[in-house]
Amino acid sequence: MRKTLFSLALLLMLSFLSAEIINPETYALRVHDEVNESRLRNGLPALIWLEDLAELAQLHSQNMGQKGFFSHLDPEGLRVSARQRKYQPQLLLSGIGENLYRSQSSSRVFDPKRSAQSWMNSPGHRENILNRNYSHSGIGVFLKGDRLYVTQVFATPILKLRTSLPPFFLENIPYLLEFEYLSTQPREGFISFLTTPDPNTRVDVGLEGYYNGSTPLTYSWTEDNTLLFPLEFNYGKGSYILKIGWDDYVYPDMMEFMVR
Repeated sequence: MRKTLFSLALLLMLSFLSAEIINPETYALRVHDEVNESRLRNGLPALIWLEDLAELAQLHSQNMGQKGFFSHLDPEGLRVSARQRKYQPQLLLSGIGENLYRSQSSSRVFDPKRSAQSWMNSPGHRENILNRNYSHSGIGVFLKGDRLYVTQVFATPILKLRTSLPPFFLENIPYLLEFEYLSTQPREGFISFLTTPDPNTRVDVGLEGYYNGSTPLTYSWTEDNTLLFPLEFNYGKGSYILKIGWDDYVYPDMMEFMVR
């Protein structure tokens, strides 16, 4: 009997020690590691931590804690894709998703393994974790009283804009934009186009013929995986749209440039 009670006490103590009175940044990284363990066990590559996504996740966790709601839809009516476009527009993504977790403990002691495992036990959350298309992630943690809010944002980033953009651009003026290449896909085969305000505009491209409503962009690589895009808006005022992709497929509406 004493041995049984001692064993139970030991198990409770070990369980308590595996949890912790949290440091939000450390807790976020530990949940990230737990999620990656699940991916690796399922034959998937680990997600790459991206601080921009962590900041986006942190914003939502803090918003939930301070405003007392728990939902993918925030009080402004925005979901994660819209929040990304509003708060992290420098990221050009081909996909994004979000997992949420909330827990309550009077001792303010929480276990990062439990946070990750609760997602793996939920079909929708598990689907995000095991989505092979996601390559990057960031986690934000917020503690409000005895309640813990955890947000994980998954994404498939392609580029990150490093250049500060003006509120609008001018016709026939050269600009140079710098992007960080974040995609896990090889650089070979990467292509980009710029649509013109009038979709019927004919854009001649020398011996290759012409395009209707878009022009292929030239770019150069630097040694630190940076792309340099020279842009010049020569086809009238209005909205120009950047499209990027690989080989024969491009993702539409990646970035808009307003020209006056």
